[in-house]
Amino acid sequence: MDVDITGSPYLFDVAAGQVAIGAALRDIEQRVELLRAQGGLTAETLRDYYGRTRFEQIAESNALEGSTLSVGETELAVMKGVTITGHDPGFSRDAQDLARALDELAHMARESAPVDVIQVKRLHELILGTRRGAGEFRSTEVIIRGSRHSPPRAWREVMDQMEQWEAWSIAHRTAPPVLRSAVLHAWIEHIHPFVDGNGRTGRAITNLELIRAGYPPIIIRRRDREIYLDALGRADEGDLAGFLELVISRVEDALRDLERAAASKQGYDLEREKLVRAQSNRLAVWNAGVHLLLSNIQLELADRFRDSPVEWECREFDQLTVENFMALCERRTVRESWAFTIRIRAPGMPVVERLAWAGVCGPEFRDTLRNQPGRPVLMWSVPNPAGFPRWMRADTASPGGVQLTIVNDRWIAHSEGRVQQYSPTEMSQRIVQDLAAALIPPDTL
Repeated sequence: MDVDITGSPYLFDVAAGQVAIGAALRDIEQRVELLRAQGGLTAETLRDYYGRTRFEQIAESNALEGSTLSVGETELAVMKGVTITGHDPGFSRDAQDLARALDELAHMARESAPVDVIQVKRLHELILGTRRGAGEFRSTEVIIRGSRHSPPRAWREVMDQMEQWEAWSIAHRTAPPVLRSAVLHAWIEHIHPFVDGNGRTGRAITNLELIRAGYPPIIIRRRDREIYLDALGRADEGDLAGFLELVISRVEDALRDLERAAASKQGYDLEREKLVRAQSNRLAVWNAGVHLLLSNIQLELADRFRDSPVEWECREFDQLTVENFMALCERRTVRESWAFTIRIRAPGMPVVERLAWAGVCGPEFRDTLRNQPGRPVLMWSVPNPAGFPRWMRADTASPGGVQLTIVNDRWIAHSEGRVQQYSPTEMSQRIVQDLAAALIPPDTL
């Protein structure tokens, strides 16, 4: 996965670190994809998750700025619009303002355009509410408590750096969402474009980026304060690794909580979904291999019986589903695993007809496939003389082999007590050769 952050104030100096970052981002991306696959998350799951996290997000973000309101008190202040006694009245107002900002953030997230300066100002305006400087870049110098970093002093410097920030956002709109959100968050804290509210705005920008990409919002909690400030301090010196690590960790927390909600409300199982995804990839290879084999068989039939009275036809059926593929890999038989039929007719000769279907791999392949994961095999049936069921398994009339399976673009066939490997073209040639022999004795062709 691309972890390039060229054009930002940050560098990843060690290649191994980039590999580890890429692996972490890929794992997160896969978990998000799995959560939203096959119909996605239900409304009940989303209500359960966001109903529990909304006020925690507000309370914890404000707590990083000194608020003493608990999650319950924050919910009361927001829902009832009241000032909580025993606390600074400003904390209740901050909760209400941030709630409005998060509502606007959810609205913004529906747009696909990358975050820009206008959106930053709008979120800041809502976060600060009626306070002076809401939505306006500062024109005075600020000092960040506990930091050696000196942000740009004059309005023009602030504006120039925010324009660079915006240009990077637009140019890197396809960067991995977690990486992108970390860069934009740390960078805006480095610029410190507002007199007050920079931290809350930066955290809102992070969640805007994540939600827009289909990720759950993260919560950086009051207990994270020292780690958070230390990571931002290192980012001010160009080292983003610590801050990115913190963001990745909080994204993993959010995903875990969302997965738990999905498990509770809709029976979601992460490990099974990972298995299904892996097997889906293997199934795609299997289906493509079977389709290619049939295409090659058709070419061979056309070539062999060109300018002859022999007629042939092939019919391909729906490909295996992932559920049936997994069952076959686990050595469980399934119905509706037909792959294709081949029918050949010649004047004065019995019709030759075969059904290829996916079955359970037998012991004949165990030595050959010892280090391979479970897989289905193609097997053959012939018409049942009794008429019902329509087909019966072929023992000695199996073209190409009694069992056929594909491994790494090679077909493996078990025939006459031997296991041999063939290319797709060679496999199709052997199948057609055996079918032709069943139709007409070789010396009459």
